[in-house]
Amino acid sequence: MMQSRKWTWMWLTLAMILPATQIQAQPLTADIFQAAQNRAVQQILVSARSQDPILRANALEAAEALPNRIGPLVQQALMDQSPVVRYAALLTIGKLKLSGVAANARQFINDPNESVRAAAIFALARNFGTQGGGGFSVDISPLAGLVMSNNPTTRGNAAYIMGLMGDDTAIPMLKAAARKRLPTAPQAREVLIRVQIAEAIYRLGDTDVLDSIRAGMFSQFDEVRILSVQILGRLYDRQWEPAIENALKKDPIELKLAAAGTLGRFGNRKGLDIILDAAQSQSVLLRSQAAICLGMFRNEPTATQMLIGMLTDQSEPVRLAAAAGLLGGGRDGL
Repeated sequence: MMQSRKWTWMWLTLAMILPATQIQAQPLTADIFQAAQNRAVQQILVSARSQDPILRANALEAAEALPNRIGPLVQQALMDQSPVVRYAALLTIGKLKLSGVAANARQFINDPNESVRAAAIFALARNFGTQGGGGFSVDISPLAGLVMSNNPTTRGNAAYIMGLMGDDTAIPMLKAAARKRLPTAPQAREVLIRVQIAEAIYRLGDTDVLDSIRAGMFSQFDEVRILSVQILGRLYDRQWEPAIENALKKDPIELKLAAAGTLGRFGNRKGLDIILDAAQSQSVLLRSQAAICLGMFRNEPTATQMLIGMLTDQSEPVRLAAAAGLLGGGRDGL
């Protein structure tokens, strides 16, 4: 057993100095995988205290895979000065039904940030029910105003939350929000929000909007094409799989990665080589996106080996993305 443990830590040390192509040649043993998982957990805990609020929020999402750790991390995040982190904490309370800390969401109903207020409503509704249920139940009617906000971030986040809540009576309201212009937002952002709203409507049972999400793959805006491909993966739209395979041939590289990750969700490994190449890019953003996509290939040893190597990347966003990919944290939906 001692020999096996020595080999595990020797392998993780090599991961810091060898090219990824050489790392992949090493055998993936149970001891190596367990050591990598432990390292991934530690990375999430470290990033949860990062100076960067985006990393703190992402760490919280990654920690969804850690049932014994998520409670204290959420408690810590609720007190964060950044609304991005508070939003992530409240969303996690709702998604995971963390009843032990859910009562704390009540104090954020009047938070200065609109997205935080929406997430507080979600956390309370998921754990205690809506108004009329007594105790910590919550009035969800303020979501109607938030989803019609002229602030694109507020509108998008409120729509996402309404989609997760599962109340199909919200569909007409969401359709009205999709039709309402965002007067100060760039056109690309406005289209992005409409695609987000369409995803929420689909989650509530109106499958007719699927065609509008599929159409987003052919938008003039790269970011809309990328998001549409990702949403089709979250909604498991395998009927559109040939079109997604075709996106592997389309620029920009971020679109290729999104298509490869979506195919990975489907159990289709056609885009894996694209992801493996991006994992060795000079770009931190591309390596981070590649790590997230590799997490979709849960039963692919090559993907797992690459993720283990990326746990020692020089960039913290990449290490955190690799940790999330390896542990399966941050999965979409409920």
